[in-house]
Amino acid sequence: MSHLQCLSLVLIAAIGLSSAAANYDLEAKTFIDQSSARYYKFYNEIAAETYSANNEDDFEALFTKLTNVKRIADELVSISRQAGGFDLSRVQNAESRHALQELRSVGDLFVLGDDYFSSVQMNLVALQTLSTDKDIEPYLGGANMPDEDDSPIAYYPDIQRIVQQSKDSDELKYYWETWREKNQLWASLNFYTIVQSYQKAAKILEVPVHKLWYRFDSHELLQQMEQAMAELKPFYQQLHSFVRQQLFKKYGADVIDPNGPIPDHLFQQVLEQAWGPDSVLEEFFPRSELPQYDDFVSHLSAKALINESESFYTSLGFQPLSADFHQNQIREPNEDKPDDDCRPSIFDLIPHVYLMYCEKVSFRKLMQYHSHMARVYYANQKSRLPSYYFKAYNLEFPVGEAVVLSASSPAHLTGRGLAKGVQFTAKALMNRLFRMSIHTVLNIPLYYVHTKVMHDLLNDTVDMDTVNRHYWRLLELHAGIEPPSDRAEGAIDFPYKFYVNIDQNFQTQKFISEILGYQFYRALCQKSHHTGQLHNCDFYGNNAVGNDLRSMMSLGSTRPWKEVVSKILPNNASLSSVALLEYYEPVLNWLKNHNRQANAKIGWTSTKKKIV
Repeated sequence: MSHLQCLSLVLIAAIGLSSAAANYDLEAKTFIDQSSARYYKFYNEIAAETYSANNEDDFEALFTKLTNVKRIADELVSISRQAGGFDLSRVQNAESRHALQELRSVGDLFVLGDDYFSSVQMNLVALQTLSTDKDIEPYLGGANMPDEDDSPIAYYPDIQRIVQQSKDSDELKYYWETWREKNQLWASLNFYTIVQSYQKAAKILEVPVHKLWYRFDSHELLQQMEQAMAELKPFYQQLHSFVRQQLFKKYGADVIDPNGPIPDHLFQQVLEQAWGPDSVLEEFFPRSELPQYDDFVSHLSAKALINESESFYTSLGFQPLSADFHQNQIREPNEDKPDDDCRPSIFDLIPHVYLMYCEKVSFRKLMQYHSHMARVYYANQKSRLPSYYFKAYNLEFPVGEAVVLSASSPAHLTGRGLAKGVQFTAKALMNRLFRMSIHTVLNIPLYYVHTKVMHDLLNDTVDMDTVNRHYWRLLELHAGIEPPSDRAEGAIDFPYKFYVNIDQNFQTQKFISEILGYQFYRALCQKSHHTGQLHNCDFYGNNAVGNDLRSMMSLGSTRPWKEVVSKILPNNASLSSVALLEYYEPVLNWLKNHNRQANAKIGWTSTKKKIV
């Protein structure tokens, strides 16, 4: 065979390979496009059925909806399996490879088949009801209850209200211990079923279990969280020291070691009473010297609160929400539900996002609507993308946090005419800022510990026999918290908030929302050319801020997490506590001075409680 003939054969083979590669890419692209349309349609149906299922009493109608959801679940699993059938090494187009990787996990826990509906869903519901079952006997037989009512009560809302008001450490300790003792068996069984379900589903989908759990590539996430924790630690230790001093003054050495960790039942009291008249701040910053924030909105209706939150986004250049949204996607509350218990909520199933509002009018509700609107507008921006890019790394939550920081600032409340005739003195500003820091800074290590516990369970670093000891070791290390009493073998001491929306990885969402929310807020304040202290910045009405937000929102998850976040944070897209530290700088300065004068210990000694 001549040299020319050999060359011809090589060229023919190369052309054949190129043609085969092009055909394989075309096959992948066709599948991706068809799957995106199917995925969009299915979630549209799930959204409609989920929304209409609320307060549905007709069993046959509910069964029909469940059957439809099962059908849709089977279709999503089919998409996952078909996507998994493509050899990514043969797909030349980078965007197609990324799309196939996304589609591989759309089946989520549905890949478990009937086990999802018969076991996983049942266990998720059981975990949610741990806090709402009325199965706890009141302290002292109901002696402290209204009319000395001795009827069993639930953690939420009954015991939570007691924690928000009680000064009695014995009462708080009783409820802390009793709720855990009552629920430890079912909490352990139901919770571990969820852990095993994620591990099993990840194997079926052939994706890393942490990618399925976090909903995106988590390789650097825990490292970034650890870095943010390290940056926050000096501030946290100063605040922890101050709180411990105040609790020691109140309860004495029999209840709290002045140099040790803070007992968890008292720590929860501090968090729940941060904005009340009996907070640990009362000696220095009385609640009576703060404005009555609910008075700012007392003249508004619930619908007016929604309109006010929408106006914040339209001031940034976003389009007003459609008449169809206001008519068909905002749902009135259940009138049978007491006002005290009603909460605004979002059903975020793109392409449709539904808002359930609450008739109760309060300043807190106004801020909740501002936060929820971030999810609505984020959904609008990413609805133009292929459906497998909708998830957007849950960045709607830190966007909502940034907007709330702006909308709750004295500058905004004054500028919008809500705080009419109110003078925000320097002491009032400090009072507000200090209470915010307790609510925010003291919670962040808890979110981290809850994330780390779940992370370690999923990768089998710990098991259910050792997880409680692991949990308290992490709480002591990162938060300076100890149990109020020795913990026996078999105890499971996670708080009820640990189980709330656990299938949505809520604790990690909260950590990222808090840290990244302050980062977004500072960056958007810089974009609006704010001068002065960061904690009083308002970027309402700034189109440049809106442009940056839309440039990020419109990407969905089409790019890696850092690349998406860089639209707001071009210089450093990693999680960092530096912006939060700048926001609370006046509080940190006050704490350093106070703790130095009080000769208070910074940090904590090891717990003396026995944890088996």
